[in-house]
Amino acid sequence: METRKIYAPHKLQPSSPIHPGEILKDELEARGISQRKFAGIIGVSYSVLNEVINGKRPVTTEYALKIEAATGIPAYIWVNMQAEYNMQTARNDGKLSAILDNIRKSVAVL
Repeated sequence: METRKIYAPHKLQPSSPIHPGEILKDELEARGISQRKFAGIIGVSYSVLNEVINGKRPVTTEYALKIEAATGIPAYIWVNMQAEYNMQTARNDGKLSAILDNIRKSVAVL
């Protein structure tokens, strides 16, 4: 019997996590909107928006709703991207990986 590999695009992950701020930056550039102008539109300071765009601050539910109101891109997309970024970052954490491995070994004997 032949074993075939199945292409599963939903299982693909980038080699390094992509913060949703990077996607927002690309979106603003594509729309020709400056970060400063967008910050004013959504009612946050330029420095806060810049920190989000540079991955130094998360896209919170509140920011996601503001981004949705300004761009039409649903808030759940931004929140899901942030959650996925958080998950990938945690999975890449060596200390956490060791703890998770120990947990798996502990429950394997149950």
